[in-house]
Amino acid sequence: RRATTAARGSRRTRTRRRRRRRRRSARRPRAMATTGRAMTTTTARAVVASRCGRARRRRRTTRAAKGEGAPESDDVAPALESDWREFRAQLLARERAVTPEEERARAAAVSEENLKVLETQNPRLAASAPWAHVIGAPEKGCLLVAADHEFRMSQQYFHQAVILVLEHHENGSMGVILNRPTQYDMGYVSGEANGPFAKNALYFGGDVGDGTVSFLHGREDVKGSVEVLPGVYLGGYDSACELVQQDGSTCHADEFKFFARYCGWAPGQLESECERGVWFPVAAAKELSLKQVIQLPKPLWREISELCGGELEEMARKAYQTYEAEQDFSLDNLDADERATDE
Repeated sequence: RRATTAARGSRRTRTRRRRRRRRRSARRPRAMATTGRAMTTTTARAVVASRCGRARRRRRTTRAAKGEGAPESDDVAPALESDWREFRAQLLARERAVTPEEERARAAAVSEENLKVLETQNPRLAASAPWAHVIGAPEKGCLLVAADHEFRMSQQYFHQAVILVLEHHENGSMGVILNRPTQYDMGYVSGEANGPFAKNALYFGGDVGDGTVSFLHGREDVKGSVEVLPGVYLGGYDSACELVQQDGSTCHADEFKFFARYCGWAPGQLESECERGVWFPVAAAKELSLKQVIQLPKPLWREISELCGGELEEMARKAYQTYEAEQDFSLDNLDADERATDE
């Protein structure tokens, strides 16, 4: 009996020790490794906050050493003043051992032809360098790049589509297709042939919400609009009309992008499709969402895929190699038919 009691006591002691270790490890913050995978939103924000805190402490120490007085307000890091997603892209580039200069040069080479067109359409958007990278999961404000092998036989309006996610939460997701312009303009749809947006192209936004029209823009001075991601806004039609009509020299109608209908997903559906490889969630520069995509030298789907690099760049390369081969085959057959007709 003594031996049994001692054994039970030792087991209880070991169990208590294990429980204490678990509690201590649960309280201890875990380091999140981001190398070798896409950085999540939470991780990027934590890194930004940590680095900004260290930078503020260094600046305070420097001022104290120089005898300077305290600033009127606390310093705010540039990454938090502008688009923090761009800061996340810079962190990912560093993990790939790519210098900022090399990354900008690569992006400029990818988007060179499209930037020339954008300079004539919207010089303000063309002034910023484009960037894009794959992220681990969909989030509000991200882009969805369709896998090339999807939607070839059904729902072909999604084939090589690029979708901007406007909402993403526990109740579902919604977005608009950025690269499906229609043959109609807003003058035809609204019945206002002389309206401020009469000549704006109307894009096919998706297969949900018959009769709905929404629009995107990059104007923070449009009243009644909602910010979708840093620098990209949705809505505010009356205020937008007033700005274009009153100040046409600085606010142009081409800065607004209109969509008929939208895309919708049930709760958990978008995450499931991304896990199956139907969509690639991508964080990208706001200019890629705002610019008009009519008659672009390089299609938006291909441009964003090449900017992301890696798997998406290879997917785009194979897709357009196949397309060019099919075009060459069609032209060869056409020449053969013409020669046969002449004979």
